[in-house]
Amino acid sequence: MPLRRYRFNWPLILVVSLGVAAVFFVGQYRLVIDTDLVSSLPQNDPIVSDARYVISRHPLQDRVVIDLGHQSSNPDPLITAADFVEKRLDESELFKSVGLTRHQQVFPELIAYVMSHFPVLFSEQDLKEKVAPLLSTEEVRRILMDAHKALTGLEGIGQVTLIAQDPLGFRDIILKRLSALGASKNVFMDQGRLLSGDRKHLLILAEPVISGYNTNFSRKVTALIEKISFQLNRQYVGRDTFTLTHVGAYRAALDNETAAKAGTRRAVLISTLAIALLLILGFPRPWIGLLALLPAFGGSVMGLFVYSLFQKSISILSIGFGSAIISFTVDYGIAYLLFLDRSYETHGLEVTREVWPLGLLAMLTTAISFAFLFIAGFPALTQLGLFAAFGVLFTFILVHAIYPFLFPIVSPAKRDRILPLQRLSDNSAQGGIKIVCLAALFGLVMLFSAKLDFRVDLQSLNTISSQTQAAEKLIRDVWGDVTNRVFLVIEGKTIQEFRGKEDLLADLLEDETARGTVASAFVPSMLFPGDSRAKRNFTAWKAFWTLERVDRLREDIKIHSSSLGFNPGAFSSFFATLEKKSIQVPEVPPMFFPFLGIENRPGKGWTQYATVQPDRVYQGAAFYKKIVSKDLAKVFDPNLFSQRLGEMILKGFIQVAVIVGIMTFLVAILYLFHWRLTFVALLPTLFSLICTFGTLRLLGQTLGIPVIMVAAVIIGMGTDYALYFVRAYQRYGDEHHPSVSLIRLSVLMSFATTFIGFGVLALSGHALLKTAGMALALGIGYSYLGTIAFVPPMLKKILVPAGLFDTPVVPGSKQHYRRSLSHYRHLEPYPRLFARFKLLLDPMFPKLAEFIEKPGVILDIGTGYGVPAVWLLEMNPQARLYGLEPDKRRVLFASQAIGNRGKVALGYAPHIPEILEKVDTVLLLDMIHYLNDQELEQTLQRLKETISPEGRLIIRVIILSKTSASWMIFWELKRLKFFKKPAFFRQVGDIDKALNKAGFRVILIESSAPDREEHWIIAKVV
Repeated sequence: MPLRRYRFNWPLILVVSLGVAAVFFVGQYRLVIDTDLVSSLPQNDPIVSDARYVISRHPLQDRVVIDLGHQSSNPDPLITAADFVEKRLDESELFKSVGLTRHQQVFPELIAYVMSHFPVLFSEQDLKEKVAPLLSTEEVRRILMDAHKALTGLEGIGQVTLIAQDPLGFRDIILKRLSALGASKNVFMDQGRLLSGDRKHLLILAEPVISGYNTNFSRKVTALIEKISFQLNRQYVGRDTFTLTHVGAYRAALDNETAAKAGTRRAVLISTLAIALLLILGFPRPWIGLLALLPAFGGSVMGLFVYSLFQKSISILSIGFGSAIISFTVDYGIAYLLFLDRSYETHGLEVTREVWPLGLLAMLTTAISFAFLFIAGFPALTQLGLFAAFGVLFTFILVHAIYPFLFPIVSPAKRDRILPLQRLSDNSAQGGIKIVCLAALFGLVMLFSAKLDFRVDLQSLNTISSQTQAAEKLIRDVWGDVTNRVFLVIEGKTIQEFRGKEDLLADLLEDETARGTVASAFVPSMLFPGDSRAKRNFTAWKAFWTLERVDRLREDIKIHSSSLGFNPGAFSSFFATLEKKSIQVPEVPPMFFPFLGIENRPGKGWTQYATVQPDRVYQGAAFYKKIVSKDLAKVFDPNLFSQRLGEMILKGFIQVAVIVGIMTFLVAILYLFHWRLTFVALLPTLFSLICTFGTLRLLGQTLGIPVIMVAAVIIGMGTDYALYFVRAYQRYGDEHHPSVSLIRLSVLMSFATTFIGFGVLALSGHALLKTAGMALALGIGYSYLGTIAFVPPMLKKILVPAGLFDTPVVPGSKQHYRRSLSHYRHLEPYPRLFARFKLLLDPMFPKLAEFIEKPGVILDIGTGYGVPAVWLLEMNPQARLYGLEPDKRRVLFASQAIGNRGKVALGYAPHIPEILEKVDTVLLLDMIHYLNDQELEQTLQRLKETISPEGRLIIRVIILSKTSASWMIFWELKRLKFFKKPAFFRQVGDIDKALNKAGFRVILIESSAPDREEHWIIAKVV
């Protein structure tokens, strides 16, 4: 069927194309692509929730850190270059603040504040352990000599007032608490700039105006810094080159987006081309095979649109995974089009009726598996699951709702030879018990390797370039590592509540420092104590500075200061501080807010950001509990966070795996209604999981977040291949049936396309997508291997047709019932259950035994599922049966049930199949109301020509009551009306006339049973 000879349904194509394009643009417009991996973290655990809260608000997350490097150890060029860089950064209007200038400006005021508030800044422990040792005569003399020496040098300029107010350097004890704010101790200040110990690096900090996770902002910052670097080195051409090394969350966000988008584009391109090649090789008419891609694209687009109705954003990881959706949703199009592209004329709606039930179970298990990913509590998994589930569902709908009307009739394919892929698929499924044993042995070996040792590495969520990694290493080596810090966010609705929490937190941190739990920590209450802390410290101050201690210190200072040339009254302000009788609780001046990390947001309260350096005996869980139990702060401990997240994800994985497994089992058992077939269908998935985990372990891969993410997907998708095999073998009952061969080819191509999609995903530059792609490719690969190794041999053992017995059976006995029902034991649920309830509930069977005695040849018009036929054949081993049935599916099932004792033809009365011998029994059971008067007349005339002179025509007919109908007839009438099938119900007299006209004589008319509308009419040839 060349393209030019086929009349496409262009209006339908246009409507569908415009509809898909419209929903694509609407869905894309409604959704925001989220590159913030923090938002992908679970939210139902306090430790993880606090971590998300701190990460999303702590200034460190958005801060841009720039290392200005230079080869010379002379800091002057660095300071000059820093002025240039900071000016350009400030002019860009991308940052709220640049540099440390504003912090440096408030430092003199901070020192002055400290010296005027000594009485409220020292705790009792500080006074005993840090102040008391400074008061010995020898120590006083040493300190004063050092101060005198400093005053005589250049560094003594401006130090006179400081020494007069604080001759013993008490301020240094207090200011040392600020060291916790720095990342490294090997730094120093010069002209308001933070320099490294070797004086070759200068640190520039910039606070952005928007979140660093905004990738548009990230691009602007990256371009700006590159431009500044070029301008700076051009200005200083001929000298040593300056290097600007910049890091921050913005850079990781940009790397993640770049890697994910590049990987997605590459995956879509390569997988589409590879899948297209497969489709060309697998179809008699390659252009028909290529059409399998269209519903996959359309379904993914519609899935994205429907997803946008429920969610406002979608993770970049879900978008990346979207490329793989095409590879496994194309399966439904492949199966449909393989049945359409045949060597004989096919009809679109008939193909749908044949393929729909085969693929429905596979679609349901896949969609349900994806949909239930939300149970893990991982937002990224929830998004991915929704997107994929909608994509799978809409692809299936598009295939069976559009293609039957796009291809109403397809002419035969000219290429009627077995294609290489079909030969491969048929041969691969011919394994026997040896293959089963080898596969089982391999699975057993993998079982011992598949140790479920899950480890959570948050870096597996991130993909950063080698340039970013090098930049982060340089910053870490020069300025210290902040990853081993614990971050706190302290909040209060009012200033009183806020400062009260600060006081309690300061006390707790000081206690933890004394225990060796905390190495260093700083909160503003250590400089600006609240009411309770200030009063407690002042009480300790007064108790410490007794009259005797003050007099002795005054005498020592007087003696040693005189010998060094100090004015005797120079230290009067110092002693006045020691002898203070009252204090006022200090307020925190607004000028210190930025320096101390304090924010006052109108209507939202007060917030302060703090860091804690763990010490040798630090235990994250215990420290977190102490802070949170008193509601002092929200805590982000990276190590504790990783540990708890790992526990949560492992728990979520188990929940997802169990629930998806249960749901898959329930869907399969309800759909198949056969426990042994369900076991066979799920066995390859179990084999796949074991072998996937075992292989990953042997390859040295960590079973981390990406692997955990895809395990549930493997359960859902991995069962598809086995389910297709089970449904095909169950429906057609013959492994050599052409349709079974097509299903095998469809499964092979489905596996190949999915494997390609996930395999290409494994080549992604994004770490998470790469690992997930590898795990999925292995999982799908092992699912297919398990399917072809286990399923065909096991189905051959299970799906053994029940033969008809050669010995008669007592009509209506339990043995008769069991033998009749055994012919349906492996068929699909509906015909199996139909046969069971038909035999149990329908009163026709005792009458059939009464009306028919030792038949030889039976003709059954309207055979249905063949239940009466099987019942009669079991009762009469010598009989043969010929049937006529208009429904193709029922012909298939009835033929399997009857076996070699008869034949059921596809057709409608009055087109009676040609039979070479005369029949002695003709059955017209519950079917003549489908025939109009002309059809009934023709049918009876042809039956007269077929039936032997002594034969019987047995009719069961529905005679409608003039009063009310039974519930069975009521639903039959509703069914006919729903499907718009005409019905021609007649009275007994009308049927008698028709029989007489055709040459039959009625010998019996009786009701089937009390209160039933069915009547028996027995006739013989005149």
